[in-house]
Amino acid sequence: MRSILDPDADGCEQQQQQVAAAANAAASEPQNFKEVALKTNTDKVAGYRKLPECLQKGGKSCTRPDCEREKCRPWGHFYDTIYDRWLGKYSTVDAPPIQFLEIGYFNGAGFEAYTNFLPNAELHSIEIACIEAGPRSEGKWPWGNFASKHQDYETLLANDRLHCGDASNYKYLKKTWTTSMQRPDAPPLMAVVEDASHLADHMATSLFFWFPRIQPGGILIVEDIQPEPEINKFRTHILPQVMKDLHWCGRDSTLPDTRCFPTLQPLLEGIHCEMHICVFVRNQVPSPPEPDREHSMTPDTAFSNAQDCLFGPHTIK
Repeated sequence: MRSILDPDADGCEQQQQQVAAAANAAASEPQNFKEVALKTNTDKVAGYRKLPECLQKGGKSCTRPDCEREKCRPWGHFYDTIYDRWLGKYSTVDAPPIQFLEIGYFNGAGFEAYTNFLPNAELHSIEIACIEAGPRSEGKWPWGNFASKHQDYETLLANDRLHCGDASNYKYLKKTWTTSMQRPDAPPLMAVVEDASHLADHMATSLFFWFPRIQPGGILIVEDIQPEPEINKFRTHILPQVMKDLHWCGRDSTLPDTRCFPTLQPLLEGIHCEMHICVFVRNQVPSPPEPDREHSMTPDTAFSNAQDCLFGPHTIK
C-alpha cells in the first residue's frame, strides 16, 4: 500500500516504468548490419566505400571496370539489406540463441562482423586454408594460412568454432556436423552462409548438404552468385531448377510436373534474391532424419541435365 506521506511515489514509479520500458525497447532493437560490418573491412558491404572511389578515378581502382552495371565494378558488395532483413531478428540483445555457420572464413573479417551482429549466436566457420600445409595432390594446402592472420584465430580453434577442412568433402562435412555442431546442448542451426571458393559445384554442395540440416524457419544464404566463369553455372543451372521446384504442385493431369531436386523441394519455403546473393528459406516441415550421403550431396545430373529438367518434353518452353 502506497504511503500518503510519499506524494512523489506515483511519479517515481512512473519514471521507473519508463526507464524499464526504454531498456526493453533498446534490447529488442535490431542492429544495422552495414554499420557493424564496415568496422571489420569485410567485402560484404565494402561496395559502399569502393564504388565512389571507383567511379571518381575513371575506373582505375575498379576491380571490373568493363561492367556496364556500375555496382558490379568495385571490389565489395552491398549485402546489408539481405542481412538486416533475414538476420536482424537475431541481432538484438534479447534474441534467442541460435547456431550459425559460415562456410569460408578466409581472413576472418566476415566472421567478425557476424560475431558482432549476432550477440547470442553460437558461431561456427569452415576454412580450408588452415589445414596442413603442402601439395593439394596430397590433400594439403600450399597457398598460405589466411585464417591465422586474424586475432581470434587461436581462440576459435581452441573453442571448436573454426573447423579446418574442405567444405566440399562429404566425409569432412559429416564429421564436422555430427561431432562439433549436432550436440545435445547446441542451439538450433538457423542460418548457414556459403562464402567459400566461389566454385559453382562447391556452392551447390553447401546447398544440398546444409539445407536439410537447417531447422524449420531457418535460412541458407549463398553469396557471390555472379557472372564469372567459375561461378556462373550456379546462377544459370542450379538456381533456376530450385526456383522451378519452389512452384511444384505434383499435378500430372494437364502438364506432367517433375521436381528437379526432390531432396530440397519438400523443405523449401521461398527464395529471396538481390544482386549476387540469394536466401533459401526453410519451411516449417519438421526436419527429416539425418540424411545419408545420397540425400546430402548434389545429384550427378544437377548441372549436366539442367536443361532437361527445366525445358524437357513435358514442360512449356
